[in-house]
Amino acid sequence: MSTTISTNLNCNLSCQHCYIQPELLRRKEYIDEATFRRAVEVIIEAFHLDQSVTYLHLDVLGGEATLMPFEFWQRNLPWVLAQVDDLNRVGIQTEFTFCSNLMWKDDRYLGLLREFKDHPAMDIAIPFEGPESGRFGKGMAILPKYLERIEALGDCNMLNLVLVMGQGLIDLGPQYIIDTFVKRGVTDATCDMIFPWGSGKSYFEKAQPQYRDVANYIATLSKLGEPYGLTVDHLDDMRKSLRTLSRSQNTLNDAYEFHWDQRGELSLNPNQTGTEALKPYINLNAHDANAALKVIWGNNSELDNKLSFEHDFCRDCQFLQACNSGWYPHKGLPPETVKSFMAAAEGEFSCPGFYQLWEEQAAENFDQIGVSRYANVRRIKRAQSRKLAASDLSEPLHELDFKSDYEGYFEAVKRTSRVLLEPGLLFGCTPRQRLWFYDRLQKQVLLPDGSLNQFEERFSILAHSLAGNYHHLAFSDELVWSALREAPATPFSDYVVDALAVAEAWRDLPTAVSSGYSKLRSGLEVSYKFEDLIVWALHRHPPADIQSLANTRCPGGLTEESADFLRRVSLVSRAIGGREPAVSNLAPSHEAST
Repeated sequence: MSTTISTNLNCNLSCQHCYIQPELLRRKEYIDEATFRRAVEVIIEAFHLDQSVTYLHLDVLGGEATLMPFEFWQRNLPWVLAQVDDLNRVGIQTEFTFCSNLMWKDDRYLGLLREFKDHPAMDIAIPFEGPESGRFGKGMAILPKYLERIEALGDCNMLNLVLVMGQGLIDLGPQYIIDTFVKRGVTDATCDMIFPWGSGKSYFEKAQPQYRDVANYIATLSKLGEPYGLTVDHLDDMRKSLRTLSRSQNTLNDAYEFHWDQRGELSLNPNQTGTEALKPYINLNAHDANAALKVIWGNNSELDNKLSFEHDFCRDCQFLQACNSGWYPHKGLPPETVKSFMAAAEGEFSCPGFYQLWEEQAAENFDQIGVSRYANVRRIKRAQSRKLAASDLSEPLHELDFKSDYEGYFEAVKRTSRVLLEPGLLFGCTPRQRLWFYDRLQKQVLLPDGSLNQFEERFSILAHSLAGNYHHLAFSDELVWSALREAPATPFSDYVVDALAVAEAWRDLPTAVSSGYSKLRSGLEVSYKFEDLIVWALHRHPPADIQSLANTRCPGGLTEESADFLRRVSLVSRAIGGREPAVSNLAPSHEAST
């Protein structure tokens, strides 16, 4: 869970790349102490409510955060770090970042920041871009002052250099960063792409480099920085993700990226402000009743976007599960714009997820056993959750009872363990979006007549289920069989039928000498890429008509690597599948919605 609080929007610089809308940078509004502390409390409450998240990161920023009255941070920096300490003390990994351009007007800030320079969970994010951004004035005139303040902070281990990857920075080259910052003691660098919002919209149009050049820059910077102990977060995060194929965090694809502004108002993306801000369907203030629950609800749409969107060139990528289609702020760009930055040499491929970096890092860091082990933990928890759900016969919440009662709905959600999902919108969220909310809160979902037939998103809902994207929700196999009968020629059906075909016949198939993994007609690769679907299929007993359909898709053979993969995961399927009770999404007749 990544979160931010803007204490103010005004700034003492005029950077062209800034994602904040220009008129907001002149607005002198400052968060009050009660709102700041309540925003932090709601963040922590939301973290505890969501049983699926394990890590919490809190950023504070502006505008420029040091334009706040010094006394505000003198009181609240120790306070917020105490909250972080409390979470870490009970085993919840929590980090705090104070974002600043270091151009403070009150010199007491130097002493305050130095006071906490040894705090293990705090860092200071400091930005840098190429000269065309205008951050340091004409001819980079104020850069010397910036560097003096870096040196004045002393031990630079607390500084995270945030590089905005515009063409000007690419042209300066990675060695410039080594000479200017790393040799001054900076040991941590983050590489952000340009945000195409606010002032940054026009900056993006003139300064966005080719993705290939950004990837090469990151790789070279990391190599040059090795003798100095430099960590380049983008590569470090890739290495961690490759061990489990969990989603990379440095592309802003975290499940949560929500933001509280200086008025205590919620937006779902910290990098879109003003008229571009992504607000929940019903505005939310940190002081509102059930604010933490409403944060999780409001995040439905963004989480759905992150887990449901992929570029057309991502579909067969071996790193899709971890990369999640790359830099999130570029997912909303027109496809032709994205492709205009994908130039690559013959035989190579470049994309907003930096495929070449994933490929390079995978050579040393990809751990197929680790991927399965990580997934098995989720599968076991899911099986345990479903076992508990199967014995729950409590009265469900009926969504239709609350279609005009927003506040009453959240009061009711707190008291229920089961929900009768209905087609159509509820408070601006589609059924598929609402399922993320129920999944995060470990609610059991029932369906009208036990069927998804009335739901327009039924195929994508089932696809998310079979891909293992839900942590707790379960859907009956009968819903899958129904979908296959209804639309046997859809991509969803093709993948599922191929998985069932392999699951039934793999032990009797000949193995080929060819290397790599077998790829079936649908595009299904018999490998870790589709492990959740294949594990599901291995423990299923389809009805005769579905099995007959699968038999027509039986492959002629498998590569040895695919056969080895199936031998390994079949044991997992047998062990975990045996723990899963039969699932029913049917609401008993006396519970059915009227």
